[in-house]
Amino acid sequence: MLIVVASLMLVLALLGFLFSVCGHRHAIYIFVISGWFLVAVTFLLFGVFVIIQSAAEDTCTAMDEWVRYPQAETALSNLFPCVDERITNQTLYQRKEVVVQMVKIVNRVISSIGRSQNSSGSGSHHKRKYKPPLPYLCSPYDTDLRDRECKSREVPIGNASLVWQNYTCTDSGASSCSYKHNTVDPIIYNQLVVAANVSYALYYYTPLLLNLQDCKFVRDTFNSITMQYCPNLDRNLRLVCAGLALISAGVLLCLVLWVFYANRPRRVEEFVP
Repeated sequence: MLIVVASLMLVLALLGFLFSVCGHRHAIYIFVISGWFLVAVTFLLFGVFVIIQSAAEDTCTAMDEWVRYPQAETALSNLFPCVDERITNQTLYQRKEVVVQMVKIVNRVISSIGRSQNSSGSGSHHKRKYKPPLPYLCSPYDTDLRDRECKSREVPIGNASLVWQNYTCTDSGASSCSYKHNTVDPIIYNQLVVAANVSYALYYYTPLLLNLQDCKFVRDTFNSITMQYCPNLDRNLRLVCAGLALISAGVLLCLVLWVFYANRPRRVEEFVP
């Protein structure tokens, strides 16, 4: 916008100077009226950008104070009520406990299905070859609620439904799902998938929601804005305001000089004997 206005003002000033040199007073009057209109527009833009600069500066200052002093009463404290860090940590700890218990329940169900299928088989051959019908669900935490890696026979909770689908009985009757196929009933599969999805949601989405709730995400965003964008924004707005002010003053001076220069030859001719 500043470049367009400056270019238009420059073209107007050059044309006005050309007409004033040639002595076209009527054209000069038209350019003077147009120039006053453009001066008024530039002064209006100057005022608008001054307001924008003031608002942007106040906003950046408020965000910086809110990030630097989280416990203080700032301008944004009432707009972003945040949860205490102690409550957030307690929620994360309870989330780990729930995930571990959910995984234990799912694995207990898988073991019970395998034992029931093994007991329904005849002879010791089935007992020697016993293995669970599904891969066990991998717990992301150990008994001390610390992070752990999955074993070879465990399936991560993120893609458990896809892996278990390969072990699901596809026959129409539940009674046809026998041990030799090493499959489970679709109803049991759906219940296990629901439990795995609940564990997945608690494991992956709870930290993100707590980051939103304790304003950590908002603080990181505000800190990035105040550090990366606010200085450039303030500098550019100041340049725009200074440029509009200089353009307005320059064109205003041109208007005055046009009038005097266009009338000067006529006044000289009146005093010639």
